[in-house]
Amino acid sequence: ETLNGDDGSVTVIGAVSPPGGDISEPVSQGTLRIVKVFWGLDAGLARQRHFPAINWLNSYSLYPQSLDQWFRDNIAQDFPEIRTQISGLLQIEAELQEIVQLVGSDALPVDQQLTLEVARMIREFFLQQNGFDPVDAYCDIKLQYEMAKAILSFQEAAKTAMADGALLNDVVNVPARSNLMRGRFEEGYIERIEAMVKEMNEQIADAVEAN
Repeated sequence: ETLNGDDGSVTVIGAVSPPGGDISEPVSQGTLRIVKVFWGLDAGLARQRHFPAINWLNSYSLYPQSLDQWFRDNIAQDFPEIRTQISGLLQIEAELQEIVQLVGSDALPVDQQLTLEVARMIREFFLQQNGFDPVDAYCDIKLQYEMAKAILSFQEAAKTAMADGALLNDVVNVPARSNLMRGRFEEGYIERIEAMVKEMNEQIADAVEAN
């Protein structure tokens, strides 16, 4: 709490650029021991214009266990579980991409193709930000939770619809899903996201009847 009564936090970032990207050298290791968080910048993501260009596979934080109760008390009871599911999907995507590079995504079972689509949604809708956009440059932690929950809601709705006969392309291309992903650039998104998710799920359910 600040002197004027506002709540806030202080973030300390140590930027280390070791020769050859070798983070096993002493300065990098000393920094990691102090901050207990690692954001690995990725030149490949930067070339793809994916910003922040932070590699989600080798980056980490040692604070979750210390903060999980705060997130449960102040954001949502299932916040840690949602975070774990999102992280797990990105790990699965990395494993599937090795197969995709050999045989192509069309050779994968349809449930794994859906996993790739959900992971793409995580990357483009949740992780990617436009620092020059006045709305998208900042994201409240409660909105982050709602966005992550929306992604998992899409996954569950798509699985259910596909089990009942809907096609992957039909559930992926429902208009409400595109509206949901574009909505983050608009003011007041956090007030509308729940209704947008509901509309998306209804359109996905309708895809079953279309088939």
